[in-house]
Amino acid sequence: MACITEIGNDNEIDKLLNRVFTSPIRTGYVEVGEDKFCLPVYYQKYEESLKSFDIFEDDVFICGHPKTGTTWCSEMIWLIVNNLNYEGALSKEIYKRVSQLELCSLFNISEKPGADNYNKYAGLQYIAEAARPRCIKTHLHWSLLPDQIQNGTKKPKMVVVLRNSEDSCVSLYHHSQMVEKYTGTFEEFCTLFLAGRVCFGPFWKQVLSYWEQKYRPNLLFVKYKEMKEDLPAVIKKVSTFLGKTYTEEEIEKLSKHLSFESMKKNPAVNHEEVFNKLKEVGYTTSDSCFIRSGKVGAFKLKMSPDMIKKFEAWTKENLNGTGLSVE
Repeated sequence: MACITEIGNDNEIDKLLNRVFTSPIRTGYVEVGEDKFCLPVYYQKYEESLKSFDIFEDDVFICGHPKTGTTWCSEMIWLIVNNLNYEGALSKEIYKRVSQLELCSLFNISEKPGADNYNKYAGLQYIAEAARPRCIKTHLHWSLLPDQIQNGTKKPKMVVVLRNSEDSCVSLYHHSQMVEKYTGTFEEFCTLFLAGRVCFGPFWKQVLSYWEQKYRPNLLFVKYKEMKEDLPAVIKKVSTFLGKTYTEEEIEKLSKHLSFESMKKNPAVNHEEVFNKLKEVGYTTSDSCFIRSGKVGAFKLKMSPDMIKKFEAWTKENLNGTGLSVE
């Protein structure tokens, strides 16, 4: 098992994390493994269960850092895998069709009012009993995935979504205000993001942990920017990877279903039900939407020029010599 250390208040960054990112449903954080991957303290309870989770060869994983387009990609992949079953997609919320592997370890709301729905769909048992082929999403670092994936005993298809760090940061900031009761400023959030002290950070360590596995034939990398610029081409690429073939008319219909306007209005993917319940029980007061703007380069309207320079230098430092580009 990976080395796990609770994050205290030993420096200004960690003090900031614990001050602005702590709430009744998230009471602390740990760093895990060599890359000091930041996760909620509850991860310790589920580490062994996640590592030993049983994988099937026909599973399909959607992997990526939070707010890089994994929900968007999940809807696309579920429909491709399920032979374009739009009726099924519209009748059941995305989190019930594409479960997040580590969701059980993210929040301490198992005994809170209104938590029944969370308990049912966040548990590993729900994923274990899901109809095959299962579609499973994860934001975990590669080293924390189930052992069967890492050692190659099982080789499920895995689609890894890539997005630039700046837009991911801005999107995660708004998400954190809604879901994780983040109370700090945007500048403070950027500081934590750059320091790798947000949940599922450090960002580039998480991304590169998958990029280092690019030699594996069961991994496919998809860029958020490519999905925005030529969605039909990405649908074709992913369909081929998953062993499916669809006509031009079917691809066009799927592209329309996956358009930003359609996704934003679709209650099966916009998490409207979830956020309404969160507001009912007082976990959030935000009226923001899960699917917000989705634009490439929108960070330029939010970040200061100095902060943009910090992100540019940080990205260059982390990607130098890796051969990876998310643009």
